[in-house]
Amino acid sequence: MTIPCKLLSIFVALWFLSPVAVLAASPWPAVNRAVVNEHIIPRYRDLVEATAGLEKHSREFCAAPDENGLADLRAEFQGAMDAWMAIQHVRFGPVELYLRYNRFQLWPDKHNTAERQLNKALAEQDIGQLADDKFPYASVALQGLSAYERLLFDSDANPDRFLGAGQDGYPCLLLEAIAHNLARMSADVHREWTTGTPSYREIVFDAERGNSYFESSAEFSARMLNNLYTSLQFIVDQKLLSPLGATPAEANPRRAESWRSRRSLRNITLNLEAAESLYLTAYSAPLKADKRNTGLDREIREAFSRALEAAHTIKEPLYDALQSESGRQSVERLLTATSELKRLLGGPLPAALGLSLGFNSLDGD
Repeated sequence: MTIPCKLLSIFVALWFLSPVAVLAASPWPAVNRAVVNEHIIPRYRDLVEATAGLEKHSREFCAAPDENGLADLRAEFQGAMDAWMAIQHVRFGPVELYLRYNRFQLWPDKHNTAERQLNKALAEQDIGQLADDKFPYASVALQGLSAYERLLFDSDANPDRFLGAGQDGYPCLLLEAIAHNLARMSADVHREWTTGTPSYREIVFDAERGNSYFESSAEFSARMLNNLYTSLQFIVDQKLLSPLGATPAEANPRRAESWRSRRSLRNITLNLEAAESLYLTAYSAPLKADKRNTGLDREIREAFSRALEAAHTIKEPLYDALQSESGRQSVERLLTATSELKRLLGGPLPAALGLSLGFNSLDGD
């Protein structure tokens, strides 16, 4: 090799080690744009619409409570929960500010705080606490979807409960306050992602240059991967193992999420669909870019399919399935499938992508 050729080889080698080359090779800026524009913001937009509908129907129901209105309002609640389950896996960003994440839904509630706070509020009937400028500072357990579900689906939830009980029908005023609070938080989170100054979207897109939130685009991608893994950990540990118990007699179906409205299994299905969407939007393509990882990508896709199929084969509410031998077999198949998916997302996937999962946001739960 001549001296000029040697110099060229050295230059090329150094260029590939330079920050410019690393920047050019990084898939994460484009991945993050897709995640924000195609996955996160549309889901928060759906949450805005669903909670606005819940607020509107709460007002209409409380104007003249009856059985039909209660059925309609329960349907609106299901829609709001669907929208929340589709974005529940995102645990940072604007939803993290002002304790919004827990104000949307306090669960799991190991100390039964929601019941104590709700009973206290119904006993005291302090209408002043429900004012716009006061309610966001009330107990977190009183503000969100968990408290709303208790009001609508408890055994004593019927139209009479909302007719003139106490000062001007306090239970209805509380329903309206919770629905308004949910709608306002949803709108605030969506606005801060899209049109804030700067918007969180701009902060994420600017991450490649480094800013006060992220040192690089890879850091945001890693945090989203952490949230993806955490969503599976949440399903396995809290939504399935906790209520399952060792035998039907030891099952505790009231530990399941949203057991009052009998939508625990639907929550899990929507969580899995959201997790699959995030994986396909963010991590599948970078993984397959290295041909050595095409098998892992196929393995993860198949694991998602098995988990969703296992969920779809359970034809009764999780609350009931947990308490019968045949139902438990189906739940255990779902647990096995989601546990395997969790293993793939928590070990092989981060290693293949070169991303670190970092802090576990469920530590301490």
